[in-house]
Amino acid sequence: MVTAGVACVFVLAAIVTADAITFRQENFALLGTGSFMDSPVQFNGDIIQGTLAPGTFWIRLDDSMWPTDDPGTPENERIDYVLNHYFIYDNTAGNEGWDGYFPPVGSGEYLPSWRFYTAAGDTLGGDCNSFVVTIRDVDADGIVDESEWSSKVFSAGFVAYISRSGGCFDTFCGVGNCSGAIDVTNQSTLDEEFYVPSASSASGNMVLRDDNCHTATESSSWGGIKSIYR
Repeated sequence: MVTAGVACVFVLAAIVTADAITFRQENFALLGTGSFMDSPVQFNGDIIQGTLAPGTFWIRLDDSMWPTDDPGTPENERIDYVLNHYFIYDNTAGNEGWDGYFPPVGSGEYLPSWRFYTAAGDTLGGDCNSFVVTIRDVDADGIVDESEWSSKVFSAGFVAYISRSGGCFDTFCGVGNCSGAIDVTNQSTLDEEFYVPSASSASGNMVLRDDNCHTATESSSWGGIKSIYR
């Protein structure tokens, strides 16, 4: 009887704890600008659709170790470094291309960081636990052509930390994801458009909760990131 009573207490405690957690699901579409030639590398612009719209955003990549381009040489040293350091070639017939991982697995480089700011004054922010850029090798020659670099796609995974949230998200953390395109809009400067579709239907998603949240100082711990998914 004592054992059964204790078990009942634990079950009731679990129910109360679960009921106390508040979950929120948000969605978004993004349209902005940026460039891998900029330092820092930052894509920023507007939240154009979804429950987080209207608002603004930025996503920043760590380029502290990247070289600058020497305008006196025919090659672009910065882009060459990015391609050689981050991208891996896939020679699968019919699916040739490069996948760039920011940062490379096991490199110890900083994760990309991000912020969303709603027009209502609310904030979400954290790190990208994945940021993958894909370049299609259209002619399957193993060489990144100018036109191929000009039309890239990407996917990103987000971790939102309680210490980087504010307003109505003050007590929330969580995870999210999106995918879209990074297209060069000016060949001379390599300025780019950053787009998560669309203006009519928001494809980016965020799932938030107000329990078991971690702070930004724990973001370097993969154990901390993994625990958010549980």
